Amino acid sequence: MEEAITAIVRYLVIKKLINDVVALVAIKEYLIDGESPSVIAFKYRTSKFKVRGHIQRVIDKAGNYRVATKVVEIIYPYIASIEPVMLRSGGRVVCMLCNTYLRISDAEPHLRKKHKEYINSIVRNITNIVISKVRSPQG
Repeated sequence: MEEAITAIVRYLVIKKLINDVVALVAIKEYLIDGESPSVIAFKYRTSKFKVRGHIQRVIDKAGNYRVATKVVEIIYPYIASIEPVMLRSGGRVVCMLCNTYLRISDAEPHLRKKHKEYINSIVRNITNIVISKVRSPQG
């Protein structure tokens, strides 16, 4: 269970840090609000296949739909409070951690490679909070 929580937290933290708002909102609206991928895709002007892909990655990491829903429900407020480090500037993004300009498609690999410890510290903090909530009788 802890591995599933950590994997989901890592995935969502990275999406938040690169400022992929559509992915985060799509996951929340599907798993927590019960919205369909088609409606989400239409609302955010993206492909329903892209929406399904984000959702499926989270469900795969959790092992099943129920666990994914519960974990996302608990961690979403923490993920939402993270400040993005990638800001869009025209057709590119700038990494605010190292002031590097990148293509949008390179933002996630850059973050994973160059700022691994930054990601790990955020993931560790959120994972510890979530695991303590899951283990507590009130959680």
